[in-house]
Amino acid sequence: MQILSLNFLIYTVGGIWRPVEWSSNGAKLLYNVFTFIIIFSEYFLMLTQFLDIIFVVNNVDDFATNTLMFLSIVAVCCKTTVIVVRRNAIINLVQLLLKAPYKPQDEDEVAIQTKFDKFIRSCSIKYSLLATSSVTGTTIGSVLNVMQGHLPYRIWLPCNYNVSVMFWIISTHQIITLIFATLINVGTETLVFGLILQTCAQFEIFENRLHKLIINKTVKYLGRASSLLNEDKTELSECIRHHLSIYKYAKAVNVTFNHVLFVQFFSSILVLCTSVYYLSMHIKELSAAAPLLVYTICMFVQIFVYCWSGNEVMLKSMNIADAIYRMNWPLLSTNEKKGLLMIMIRSTVPVKFTSSFLITLSLQSYSNVSITWCLNKYILCKM
Repeated sequence: MQILSLNFLIYTVGGIWRPVEWSSNGAKLLYNVFTFIIIFSEYFLMLTQFLDIIFVVNNVDDFATNTLMFLSIVAVCCKTTVIVVRRNAIINLVQLLLKAPYKPQDEDEVAIQTKFDKFIRSCSIKYSLLATSSVTGTTIGSVLNVMQGHLPYRIWLPCNYNVSVMFWIISTHQIITLIFATLINVGTETLVFGLILQTCAQFEIFENRLHKLIINKTVKYLGRASSLLNEDKTELSECIRHHLSIYKYAKAVNVTFNHVLFVQFFSSILVLCTSVYYLSMHIKELSAAAPLLVYTICMFVQIFVYCWSGNEVMLKSMNIADAIYRMNWPLLSTNEKKGLLMIMIRSTVPVKFTSSFLITLSLQSYSNVSITWCLNKYILCKM
């Protein structure tokens, strides 16, 4: 897969994406075993944390801190399951972009596609570096906890895990599981980000094709090249088909990752609410509040990545009508003007990515979440 290759590489390292080009049955079998181990580890950590919340936690502070990690692992488990179960659907999405009418057809369209690919890759690298710094700090803190005789994260097991060998096995397992969970998080967020922005690339390619088509038609009409009218009608119908195909692609992306978006935003909202409470109660304790504050900032960045990309697609899809109006269309025939009018009317309904019924990916939604978080923090600090 040439498109979004870096994002799929992160998935491969994270253990949930076997490269499509692999042909060796032995390699496939070994990687499937590796994938099973990763999935089992994530679900095992989630289950033991849930049992700790149910059976052990007996105060609000412990509940707040344990719930934060538990909700994050729940989101990772959902992402892992969706990627593994919907592997074929994701492959089809990427392969779709390599076929007509999505595939670039000339140098200008290749330049547009390359521009978006470079931007997605650059953002993915920056986001990966941010996640790497975050998980490095978390790992160092976990190692320090282990050296003091505490598990990195509280869990409940029906056995005594304070025995030296068992303690070190569980501690190592938790640290390694967290590292792979970070890889899965980064891979999912950058992949969804990239697939959404590919919609913007397609709209820009469509606008470029339409602009060239209208210029060619105008030149031909001025030259009275009436013998080419039937060919021109076919070209315009292909543009209309391309425009409708972009909407179908966006819908397919939304359907494929719908559950990921829902769980991500649902868990993020709960985490932000919980962090508001904990920070308000420990605002004077820098050592206790600092890690959670960093975690909260990372959560805001996660939400922003989704909302910004969704907002860009909305703006790009609505700008098509303005772009058509600014083109030199007065010399076109009545039927061709009707075709352009159909595209303009369709553009009045923007492409929206949603997380089920919960939220629409846009900067307005991001602002609402941020304002709610700030208001809650202000109110709790005044209490």
